[in-house]
Amino acid sequence: MKYAYILFSLLFVSCSTLPNPNSVDSSETDASAIAVLRKSAEVHGDAWKNYKRVDVSFDGEWSRLATRIQPILTDPAFRKSSAETYLTGSKIVSQTHTGPDGRKTVERRTAAISVSYNGTRTQNMDKLDAAALVADAYTVFLFGSSWIATHGANLQILPSKSIGNVSCHLVSGTVRPGFGNSPEDRFIAWIAEDSSHLLRFQFTLNGLETTQGADVDVTFSEMRKAMDGSIWPTRFIERVRRPVNIKAHEWRTTSLTLDGQRAW
Repeated sequence: MKYAYILFSLLFVSCSTLPNPNSVDSSETDASAIAVLRKSAEVHGDAWKNYKRVDVSFDGEWSRLATRIQPILTDPAFRKSSAETYLTGSKIVSQTHTGPDGRKTVERRTAAISVSYNGTRTQNMDKLDAAALVADAYTVFLFGSSWIATHGANLQILPSKSIGNVSCHLVSGTVRPGFGNSPEDRFIAWIAEDSSHLLRFQFTLNGLETTQGADVDVTFSEMRKAMDGSIWPTRFIERVRRPVNIKAHEWRTTSLTLDGQRAW
């Protein structure tokens, strides 16, 4: 059963008014879109380019509705807090999640994924696919504009929109391969016109059968500057935007280490 039917069977919620990354059709890259992304990457510290290893820890809460809709993707019994390591050169992501039922470990190496629950490896394909999608998506959440500028294709500038009273450039594009086992995903990055901070990332979820056709977004706030001048968001809110509009997840950064140097 597809994601849309699962959602609509649970409740009626109005759809989002945000632009839909699924509906953006572009085949060429606009130089102005590259310039906006590159400036944002530089303002944030161009982390994907400048760091070899980033260690981060998070703590958060899932909405009850999100866990009912997507129990495998959210995995709330194991995904409340996490300690994660990102090796940019080898593109390895290691995550240790903890929750009320114990510990979940994930290692993502390009197209490979390994997942264990309380020390026992799982071969369940749905759980492996979900973990791959999460590892890839969280790489973007952490490295932001720097990652998007490096991996995005078919970049275009869309009409500006605001988050609250902050006017934003909107940059649309595609990622190939997409997140998890998706061949392609589409995205829209919202970048503040005044500060060049990445404030929102919308993206499609084509890596799971039950989420195909849906899109979500994560908003980034409470920016914090590390001693080296790099800027990192510390509060994240994720919403499902289509086919319905619900809050899914909120989490915060609890520690950050950059190439062995503790930022906070």
